Amino acid sequence: MEKRYRDLTQKEKASYSVAEDASDKAWVYCDACRRAVEQGDLIVDDVEGALQCAYSDCVLEGNIAVQRLHGWETYREELGYDAADWPEEPQSGRRYEPRSADS
Repeated sequence: MEKRYRDLTQKEKASYSVAEDASDKAWVYCDACRRAVEQGDLIVDDVEGALQCAYSDCVLEGNIAVQRLHGWETYREELGYDAADWPEEPQSGRRYEPRSADS
């Protein structure tokens, strides 16, 4: 059975956390599949020492997991105009494309 972020101890969560806070309910954006997921649903890859996207059809590789997962709020702020129409709280499973990806 896959180990999930929500199964970690508080100390482990602090070291693995991708989002602005270490809570299970914090939203994370996956660059690979362009979907949002609650941090608690992320898969823990003990071999790579990283978190992986929770969507089974995501092509995210474990060795690039940290670079491709972003805290939702921080990533929206970094993208600025490209994420201007993204909601404050995303819908799980819905794809969110940056505006520049449309061009």
